[in-house]
Amino acid sequence: MYPFIYILSLLLIAALAVIIFLFRKTAITKQLSVSDNKTQEAPVAHASAGNEQLETEKKKLEEKNRKLFQMNETVYKKKKKVDEENQKLLLEKEKLEADKKKVDEKVKKLWSQSTAIHKEKERINEIKIEIERKHKEVTDSINYAKRIQVAILKGEEHVSKHLPEHFVLFKPRDVVSGDFYWAYEKENEWYIAAIDCTGHGVPGAFLTMLGSAFLNEICSVPDILSPGEVLNRLRDKIIKELSSQGEVKDGMDLSFCKINLATKEMQWAGANNPLWYFQNGEMKSITADKQPIGIYDLMKPFSTHTIQLAIGDTIYLFTDGYADQFGGPKEKKFKYKPLQEALINMTALSMEEQKQKLNDIFEEWKGPFEQTDDVCIIGIRL
Repeated sequence: MYPFIYILSLLLIAALAVIIFLFRKTAITKQLSVSDNKTQEAPVAHASAGNEQLETEKKKLEEKNRKLFQMNETVYKKKKKVDEENQKLLLEKEKLEADKKKVDEKVKKLWSQSTAIHKEKERINEIKIEIERKHKEVTDSINYAKRIQVAILKGEEHVSKHLPEHFVLFKPRDVVSGDFYWAYEKENEWYIAAIDCTGHGVPGAFLTMLGSAFLNEICSVPDILSPGEVLNRLRDKIIKELSSQGEVKDGMDLSFCKINLATKEMQWAGANNPLWYFQNGEMKSITADKQPIGIYDLMKPFSTHTIQLAIGDTIYLFTDGYADQFGGPKEKKFKYKPLQEALINMTALSMEEQKQKLNDIFEEWKGPFEQTDDVCIIGIRL
């Protein structure tokens, strides 16, 4: 706005100068006309003086005209400069308008993107709510499955009702476990086992329930079955029941024993998992049959081993979860040899103290790492 006021001011000054010039010119013309008349009437003696005065006036007018001309040139130059500035301002205005248009387009695009992002955020939030709902349903189902599994498994209090001093170290990796412990009372014979089903979590837990039901059914017959015969029948049932669902890839590894509490005679059979027992100050072991409870390339009857125990002897049944736990300073598996050494070093402790000691060793070894597998160790001292 200011450049236009400036130009208007210059134009008014120029117009005023022209008016003054014209006015003076008219006055001089009249004066010259009057002088001419007087000259015609005056004596010849005054003619020379009048001419000199006219010359003087003429020079003054020429000087004023020159100044006015210079003023006009100055005004013209300033006007030209103002015009140039206006042109620059106009170009800048056009550039600003073009930039504004681009900014408007970007704002419009960003607004469109913001709207799309907002809609996507709403969609993601809906998905999140749905996932949380389904997660809660699954979690509730798993927790319910855990209650069912706990109800099916023999509680430690129930197991210990007739058995000698013992412990059960049971540490599921997830809410529900693929490992389980099982016990069954029949006359004066007691069956007890530590069993590792294929997998862990929910799939393993379903197999534990199936295995527990099968074992109860097998051992409920009138005959007193040897551990090897129990494992043979269990394998037949697992293969028969699961083969109806397609190819059988599931199975179990277990350490299974039958103890006559009157005679202290123990019979034992194993599928991949061995037996350890501490007798006469020495840790002894029996190797299991190298085959699972399930489909295997070379299936053969399970072997039954008979051992005469005495008061003070200790039996250990276990799955592979404890030995396979990763941890320690080198992030390696714990392995079986350190586990056996730990059991030897704690033979003087009570069963409950051994359980606590084993748990402490396990947690210290595991450290910040996640639990690798389900853990189940049973210790019995006659």
